[in-house]
Amino acid sequence: MRSRSRKLDEEKRRSLIDAAIEEIAANGIEGASYNRIIERSGLSKGVVYYYFENKESLYKTVLEEVERQFVAAVGTLKIPDDKEAFWDVCNVHYTKALKFAAFNLQIVDVARSFIGPANNPLFDSGAVFESLRRAERWTRYVLRKGQELGALRDDIDFDLLRNVVQAVGYTMDSWLFDKLRGDPESVELERFVEFALDMFKRILSP
Repeated sequence: MRSRSRKLDEEKRRSLIDAAIEEIAANGIEGASYNRIIERSGLSKGVVYYYFENKESLYKTVLEEVERQFVAAVGTLKIPDDKEAFWDVCNVHYTKALKFAAFNLQIVDVARSFIGPANNPLFDSGAVFESLRRAERWTRYVLRKGQELGALRDDIDFDLLRNVVQAVGYTMDSWLFDKLRGDPESVELERFVEFALDMFKRILSP
């Protein structure tokens, strides 16, 4: 009986997370409604508050689920110790990441509602969470490691370089995802990856 009860609880939890993903993807983090999330889930408010004491705790779980799905599909980027292999490894990882995104635009919409070129007030206040901090640390690690290998430039302030890379990446990805929603047949993913990596190389190469 206990096993069946745990399964039922997980199904309710899954229903709520799926409802939150749909609501945030449709309306963005600022436009998302906790009440609409509850309505979408088909659960009572009492059940929802049993699992999540507030919207913040639910959003934390949503981000963790988005991260889990991404890592499960794409894996983690393992930086080589060889300068010459640096961009090849980045190419493989970036291609896998974009292919995942192309077939999971709802997940993309959720992630991008939290992460933008400007500082997210939820992130600054601590409401959005360890998943974003891990992403931030990961970006810093990749750039630092590339600099140590001599594959990336180190002649300008590190935070400026990181901000430029994030802004350029956000802009290019925005164009790609808009195209995939509106006219997917016009998108050549391999050509886009080639263009994007060329842009990053022009910005980042010593």
